[in-house]
Amino acid sequence: MESVFYSPTRIIFGEGSLKRVGEEAKKFGKKVLIVTGKSSTKKSGSLDDLVNSLASHNLQVEVFNKVEPDPSVETVEEGAKVAKKCAVDVVIGLGGGSSMDVAKGIALLMTNKGKITDYFGTDKVKEPAVPIIAIPTTAGTGSEVTKYAVVTDRKKMLKQIIGSSHISPRLAILDPLLTLSMPASLTANTGADALSHAIEGYVSTQANPVGDILALKSIALISEALPQAISQPNNLEVREKMLFASMLAGMVISSAGAGIIHGMGYFITLHYDAPHGLANGLLMPEVMEFNLVANPAKYKNIAEAMGKKIEGLSEMEAARLSVVAMRELLQKIGIPKGMKEIGVKEESLAGFAKTVSRNERLLTLNPRRPTRKEIEEIYRKSM
Repeated sequence: MESVFYSPTRIIFGEGSLKRVGEEAKKFGKKVLIVTGKSSTKKSGSLDDLVNSLASHNLQVEVFNKVEPDPSVETVEEGAKVAKKCAVDVVIGLGGGSSMDVAKGIALLMTNKGKITDYFGTDKVKEPAVPIIAIPTTAGTGSEVTKYAVVTDRKKMLKQIIGSSHISPRLAILDPLLTLSMPASLTANTGADALSHAIEGYVSTQANPVGDILALKSIALISEALPQAISQPNNLEVREKMLFASMLAGMVISSAGAGIIHGMGYFITLHYDAPHGLANGLLMPEVMEFNLVANPAKYKNIAEAMGKKIEGLSEMEAARLSVVAMRELLQKIGIPKGMKEIGVKEESLAGFAKTVSRNERLLTLNPRRPTRKEIEEIYRKSM
């Protein structure tokens, strides 16, 4: 059976690597647009450190700091206007997944005509984007190594995917020092997000042997390091493990794609303002429970990677331990037990299930294809 793994991003990983940005960015040109959120990178000092590194190499710098969580079509379009006006040569995304997603959207609009909405879907981007440098400040999305950007269409109340190798960052700079400022809740939510990437990519119908190795390593690292990152927030070694695991999971999902955890989670984020990783965490155990009959061998491996002893158990018994391990880990890191704890209403679920059941891409990638009724049932069990 044919399998494909592709990861075009050059990666610089290590403590203090942010200082390398200036010398790397000047290889792409003279004018730089930094895309970031409204306050956190300014508050942490990472934005100033980035600007100083660029300025020390005589680069012209413009900052677009209007990125909101779950960024909108309008934000990407506004950023693209700034980029075009300044005729930038390189776009740098500094922050969490939202900043990197907006950076990708802006960079593609520099070289492709039309509006960002024209590129919703897979492989619709015709021309390579201007070079993108991605610098994550959270250990979660793995967007620094993916070919995906997620943009919120607020008019339709949908999170839309842009998928194209043309928007893969040319360079990712991963400096664990930048993640030290993450509070416990952000650490937990982004960690759950990274774990959902590793698991969904591992059991995807498009999974491949290279991605499988990365996925199991990511799952094992996160299971060990995530509780420690919350209890010991200043432990740089633990933060390094989480950032590395998140990057691996990003490679996996970029190659193999996501399943219904993501498809279902988007609606909890959109309608109840829940962080993306939290929404995924709330749904993960029940989706895993639903999926494991389709690939018990892989769920057995997940259980083992999460620290469960599986000797002497049947394949299905071992597979079920992956769900037990997931529930235990989520409880340990403070994820609520059910969606009702964050205000999700039962009456929303049928409508969410109806829309998710039309998402052919995610249903095809999921190891077990659910009906609309089964999607609604998973939502209800996650309440």
